[in-house]
Amino acid sequence: MAIHKKSRHARLLTCLAIATAGLGLAACGDKSSDIEVLAQTPAPGTSAAALTAAEAAATQPVEPTVPSENEGADGGEKLNVYIKCFNGTNESAHKAMERYASWVKNMQTGPTGNERAVYGTYTVPDFNIQACNEPVLNAATQAPAIPVLDTAAKAYSSAIIAWGETLAKADTYYSRENYKDDAMAAGKAMHGDFVKNYETFSAASKLYNQALEDANDQSQLAQLADVEKTEGRKFNYWQMAAMISAKQLVNVLEAESFDVAVATERLKAFEDTTDSLIAFAKQSDSGAPMTWIVMDSHFESYRTAAKQRLRRVRDKITDSGLDGTSENLIESYNDLISASNNLR
Repeated sequence: MAIHKKSRHARLLTCLAIATAGLGLAACGDKSSDIEVLAQTPAPGTSAAALTAAEAAATQPVEPTVPSENEGADGGEKLNVYIKCFNGTNESAHKAMERYASWVKNMQTGPTGNERAVYGTYTVPDFNIQACNEPVLNAATQAPAIPVLDTAAKAYSSAIIAWGETLAKADTYYSRENYKDDAMAAGKAMHGDFVKNYETFSAASKLYNQALEDANDQSQLAQLADVEKTEGRKFNYWQMAAMISAKQLVNVLEAESFDVAVATERLKAFEDTTDSLIAFAKQSDSGAPMTWIVMDSHFESYRTAAKQRLRRVRDKITDSGLDGTSENLIESYNDLISASNNLR
């Protein structure tokens, strides 16, 4: 089993209602084919290029995952439960295996007891796992039904619980250095289940991640359209548009190789949208929350990381530094997401 030293499953998802306190969850029900996400004419003083990425996404054919409003429900609350579970567990769950694989020389045969260093493993916080237990299982039974996502959520819940229990058992064994008392006998015995439960989790994680991405994208685009309709292109609109553009940019740049022209276009769209947001937020009557001040630096850091990533691939830079790596990009993106999710 190949274990990547740097997990590529560590990207966080933006929760719905990502702008200010008091912005309720918008109905996610409009089918994407019926949504005019962004008006063709930008706000005064705003470059049309700022909206290119979001407009392009809105025109792509997408299989509907969230039922329409006439089916009687808003999927935002369900999605937020699912996203909270994913964001709280997925990254640490993958990093736990990376830690274990960093010192076990042969993942086919497992530990031998002759390793020069035994680092054990990491764990996933129990309270985060609990957020994937009853809350997720209950959400899966609630309307609106989202068949692909609901099925993936239940599978992920089962897998992360089993993987969490495996990690807790292994952590107790290794942190107490019990392997020094039994010649690694228990470590050897648990290796098979350790690998098996991780592989089950990893497969469930991939399916859950994709299903969440699809449903969350549709919901955010629908919410953005609703905010524009009800509030106009004000702070809430520009904050959401910037976050959507940030995601569309990372979707391209995180790959090992990508179309530089497409990446350049999306970077331009992100910068223009973000500049419009920052300019609007500086207005005395913008309605931006007091906590907005922290977002400016996160947007700037992500902008820098994105530029470095684009240059690294475009200019074929191969040095071993972190500047321009996908890992550095995703870390900066995750910081932006966390700040946005906490913006109240």
